[in-house]
Amino acid sequence: MNFSVIQLIKHSTPHLVALVLIVVCLQLAQWQRDRADEKATLIDQWNQSVTLTPDQPLDFATAPLFSKVTLQGQFDPTRHVLLDNQTRNNHPGVHVFVPFYPIDNDQIILINRGWQPWLRHSGEWPEYVTPEGLVTIQGRLSNPPRVGFELGQAQALKTDDWPNLMTYFDVARIKEALGPNLSNRVLLLDPEDAHHLSKDPWPSVNMTPDRHMAYAFQWIAIAVAILIIWLSLSYRFYWKKPSE
Repeated sequence: MNFSVIQLIKHSTPHLVALVLIVVCLQLAQWQRDRADEKATLIDQWNQSVTLTPDQPLDFATAPLFSKVTLQGQFDPTRHVLLDNQTRNNHPGVHVFVPFYPIDNDQIILINRGWQPWLRHSGEWPEYVTPEGLVTIQGRLSNPPRVGFELGQAQALKTDDWPNLMTYFDVARIKEALGPNLSNRVLLLDPEDAHHLSKDPWPSVNMTPDRHMAYAFQWIAIAVAILIIWLSLSYRFYWKKPSE
C-alpha cells in the first residue's frame, strides 16, 4: 500500500465515521417515530376494546386485541411462570403467569395475575395462593410482554421444577413445557378480580407515544450536533486559511 492510499484512508476515515453516525442516529429517530405510531394505535385499540359475552365463540388468536372476556375454568395450581425484572414503586418483583384451562375451549391461556414482590437473592419464591377448582375470571386479551432489547436467549423451562423464572417472556419456550395447546395470547386479569394479586390497573402501553417522540427528537439533535461538529472541523481543516 503506497503513501497516497494511506493518506486517502487517513483523511477519509473521519468523514466516513461522521456520516455513519449521522445515518445511525436518523435511523434510530425514525424507529422511535414508528414506535410512537404503534403505541398510539395500541392506545386506540385499548380505549375502543370490545366486550365479548360468554355465549360468543372465543378464539384467543383471532379475537380483537384487548377484548374484555369472561372465562370459566381452572387454574393450574403448580406450573407457574414468573417474569423477572418487574418493578412497582421502585421495588423489585415479578409478574405471575398462571396457566388457565377454560371449560369451553381446548386451548390453555396464561393469566397475568399481576405483580408480586420478590428479591432474587432471598432464596425463596414469592408467596401467593392459587385457587383450585372451577372459577370465573375476567380480563383483557393481550399480546405477550415484549422485550425491547435482549441479551442472549431465554432458557428452556424446567418441566419438573416449578415455578420457572424467565427474564424474557418466550412463548415458544413456555410451549415446550406446557404443551402445544398454549395460546400465543395472554390474559391480563381484571384488577378488580378477586384473584388479581396487586390490584394495580394495567397500562395500555409501557411507554407513551410522547416519550418515544422525545427520544426521536434526542436522536435528531445528536445527528445535528455531529453534523455541525463535522462541518466545523472540515471548514477549519480544508478551507480556513491560517492567520498570518
